Amino acid sequence: MPASPHTVSGLRSLLAARFPERARRPHGCVPSSVRALDDALGGGLPAGRLTEVVSEAPSGGGQTVLAQLLSATQATRQRVALVDGADGFAPEAIPADLLRHLVWVRCRAPEQAFAAADILVRDGNYAAVVLDLRGCAERALRRTPSTVWYRLQRAAESGSVAVMVQTPQPIVPAVPWRLVLSAPLRLCQAGDTREALAGALAVRAERTHPQADEALAG
Repeated sequence: MPASPHTVSGLRSLLAARFPERARRPHGCVPSSVRALDDALGGGLPAGRLTEVVSEAPSGGGQTVLAQLLSATQATRQRVALVDGADGFAPEAIPADLLRHLVWVRCRAPEQAFAAADILVRDGNYAAVVLDLRGCAERALRRTPSTVWYRLQRAAESGSVAVMVQTPQPIVPAVPWRLVLSAPLRLCQAGDTREALAGALAVRAERTHPQADEALAG
């Protein structure tokens, strides 16, 4: 299991020790191995952009999406970072071999999660950074200043990393794409393989206003 620092300074130290040189930056997109999601995005999570994935209901498929992303990036020898905003990630639900290329940062508040995500996105050693805000208090998320989102978007653009923000409801401003997992997985699917669960996910794509970036910057 990868180390999971609890402080921003600890995260900086971990990255400096583990990755003394920046890896080659990804370009294009990062396939998630979830067909409905990749089809909606034209191949995968776009590099240099934020993509919001909304899980509208419990058991909506957010963990399946993450597991599939880990499987896809393992096959292409790419690293993934998970910023766990409410310390809700369940590693025991994912095969251990899919965790070897994952850096997992456990947080207890949105402010801590945003600070960690900013560092990881700018680091340049990851194909994808997942900022999981599910489980965080809605009031705290709604209070997040637009400048925080703007800074994260600009960090993604400068580093060409695909950033997936997992949320319980639409909250990310100026995001080019929002994908909504609108149908919870059924109890009868509990014994299905991860690939079968991923294939059954219902994804609704919402294209935001093309001028959203300019409005946020202004």
